[in-house]
Amino acid sequence: MSTSDVMASAGSRRALAAFFVAFLVVLYLPSALLILFSFNSGELPQFPLQGFTTHWFVDAWNTEALRTAFANSVKVAVGTSLFATALGLVTSLALARGRFRGRSLVSGFVLMPLVVPYIVLGVSLLILFSKGPVGIKTGLVAVMFGHAVVTLPYTILLLLPRLASIDRSLDEAARDLGASPLYAFRRITLPLVTPALFAAFMISFVLSIDEFAIASFLVGNTTTYPVYLFSQLRFASRLPLVVAVATVMITFTFAVVVAAEVIRRRGDRRLVER
Repeated sequence: MSTSDVMASAGSRRALAAFFVAFLVVLYLPSALLILFSFNSGELPQFPLQGFTTHWFVDAWNTEALRTAFANSVKVAVGTSLFATALGLVTSLALARGRFRGRSLVSGFVLMPLVVPYIVLGVSLLILFSKGPVGIKTGLVAVMFGHAVVTLPYTILLLLPRLASIDRSLDEAARDLGASPLYAFRRITLPLVTPALFAAFMISFVLSIDEFAIASFLVGNTTTYPVYLFSQLRFASRLPLVVAVATVMITFTFAVVVAAEVIRRRGDRRLVER
């Protein structure tokens, strides 16, 4: 009996479906419980629930330190997304259209942050910024550059397949008709790759605004939302506020990721139709 016959059997399909359901439960049950406990009137996240309330969300919003930390995270995330998306576009163009020696080496180098632990990256970047020739002080700018390092591979993984799927004859036809390389890119390539650019920006934003390990090394005397939340876990009285904010961020992150995927798929369909 071949492998395909085994996979096509009814028992194998049921086992695979059961494994998939169990995987989803393990993956999403902690987040579901966190959301449930954020509406619990009790201060401790435990069963049985003491009642339904939304005042933890109000208290979190009225906490000035939390609002400041969240605003800092938004600033860092926007800067990171713009920088990483622009750099990812340039790098993806070089990898998709360029023919040069060491192309595989460059590709592996820019994707390396995917496999390097964030703690290692955080320590390395702290040493580079404080003792290296770049001279970047710890703070929000340092966090932005650190997040750009780890979000760049994701932008490339979104943009590179998109650029590779665009027929190069479109650009060549525009060049033959007298268009400059910049004009051909602006009028032909850029509109076709725009959905992937939006998806890359949104994914970079989500990754940056939730990142803690690198930010904890580079944030200095300021604070970001994840760093602030982690510092509040030491105090039991602050736990309900942490849970409430975590619920908002889980919902926001899920919505952004879904929106990014919808935009990317719509862009792919439009490219196929053309």
